[in-house]
Amino acid sequence: MDRRILGLSVLLATATTYAESNTSLIGPVSDIVVITDRVGPEQENCQSFKVNEAMVADLLRHAILITHRQEHDWYLYGSCQAHGTLSTRYGEWQWQLLNLGTARITAVTGETFLLGDPREESSLEGD
Repeated sequence: MDRRILGLSVLLATATTYAESNTSLIGPVSDIVVITDRVGPEQENCQSFKVNEAMVADLLRHAILITHRQEHDWYLYGSCQAHGTLSTRYGEWQWQLLNLGTARITAVTGETFLLGDPREESSLEGD
């Protein structure tokens, strides 16, 4: 019985350490900088779309890689935008955050990846 508890404790400690070390899909992120926010149509109230570093980090912690089709099917279009940069062990990235749960990150190589926050999903399935 004690061996099983010890084994479970080691497994949980390892899982916790792993989860803390992988804070995003692109690994640990630092130096998040918001360059512009509140970008978008006035009639969409984009002036109130104020983004800070903590919001970007939170989205990256929860984000999953999605396709353009999944973005279309599972997320509402967010017309308000914020832009900035961040750093990983692979260099500086550019990011674009939209107000309804999607984001784009662009690597130093020019490759762009589409991210979605599952907490913001809004499926139109069945409509």
